[in-house]
Amino acid sequence: MKPIFWILLLLPLVLIASTLWGNRAPLFAPPGPWARLKVYLGSNWACTAPDHPFAELRQARFDFPADRLQTVVEQALQALGWRYRRLGHGHLHAEVVTPLLHFTDDMDIRILPEGPRSQLLLCSRSRVGRADFAANQWHIRKLLDQVQRAAGAIAR
Repeated sequence: MKPIFWILLLLPLVLIASTLWGNRAPLFAPPGPWARLKVYLGSNWACTAPDHPFAELRQARFDFPADRLQTVVEQALQALGWRYRRLGHGHLHAEVVTPLLHFTDDMDIRILPEGPRSQLLLCSRSRVGRADFAANQWHIRKLLDQVQRAAGAIAR
């Protein structure tokens, strides 16, 4: 076969694989690569949930009040360089610009009080396209990592 055929055949696969790698998609974590690829290639949003099948998207709980968690989340958003605004008490909206193609994704952040504790509900959605190639999951994981680092510093 002609080389152009192979280039046209392999180019989309290389682009998909490199985008998933760039978004640090944990393809081989449970529930497995096929279940994850179905989500990454068929959805343009990601949300945390208490019983999410992807462990990294389970709803995070913190051992301090919601007011303090909101402060920590705002500091994390500033550290990440994401634009954000307050929509109300315990409710924030952030805009995340993807590094390569400069798409803007929206993240809805809700801080829910649970007595002396609090939990964080995150939803990230792409404005363009039908597949996000795990970009929204990556946004959630980045914010959660930053918040958990800051929360660990508070606990010390």
